[in-house]
Amino acid sequence: MGKAKNGEIEIFYGDEGDGFPVLLIHGHTLDHRVWDDVVPGLVGAGLRVIRPDLRGHGRSSMPGSGYHISHHAADMRAVLDSAGVEEAIVVGFSLGGAVAMELVLESPERVSHLALVAPVMPDRPFEPRFLENIKQVARVARTEGIRAAMEGPWAASPLFAVSLAKPGVREKLEPILRDFPGAEYLATARDHVERDWTVPERLGEVDVPTTVMVGGKEMPGFKEYAREAAKRIPGAKLVEVPGCGHLLPLEAPGSVTAAVLDLYT
Repeated sequence: MGKAKNGEIEIFYGDEGDGFPVLLIHGHTLDHRVWDDVVPGLVGAGLRVIRPDLRGHGRSSMPGSGYHISHHAADMRAVLDSAGVEEAIVVGFSLGGAVAMELVLESPERVSHLALVAPVMPDRPFEPRFLENIKQVARVARTEGIRAAMEGPWAASPLFAVSLAKPGVREKLEPILRDFPGAEYLATARDHVERDWTVPERLGEVDVPTTVMVGGKEMPGFKEYAREAAKRIPGAKLVEVPGCGHLLPLEAPGSVTAAVLDLYT
């Protein structure tokens, strides 16, 4: 793996293949392995795939604070710099979708194409049952430890229910969750970034070809995030994957790969 530095933060990333670069940004509590079944198709199509571990995930640094999407986006710029990449196709899954939106707004020259896969919409609330699950995960993480939180309330999250009913998905997800270090849940300070704008109100500025993907059986709140992103980003294409839930890179990696290739070609 390569290693990028953003100040004192080290971000590890995989770098595979040749050709035009694709930056794959994973979701919360996951790591670069969530893309394992997507990468071969992209590399086989002649693309170079760069897939980092976000700070607080995988092998990357675990600071006591600094987990706002703007911090993650700055790390992604450092990864592109380290890999010698001026611009890339940027693919963000879940939290990674929020990071991808931040990146294209703050550094549009680094993003040639944008794919948002079951994205979180920054500056929008979670639906109540998912918010309660997140709070439960945080409580267990702080009282019983990260492993208990991952194996208990997070593995049972309504966000994953549809996905985990698919053959083989649980077997791919559980090892990743077991390795999640949980730094953000144990952070010593709450992140707050002062600014006078929100991501949704600026999405009209995005000026690159964009595809937004969402599972047909995704949670209603996340479906609304995808629809809003597709509506607000000029010319964006909304792709619904029938019968799938949230974990599209694990449930339907072929569909994700095809959407990225279709976007680029």
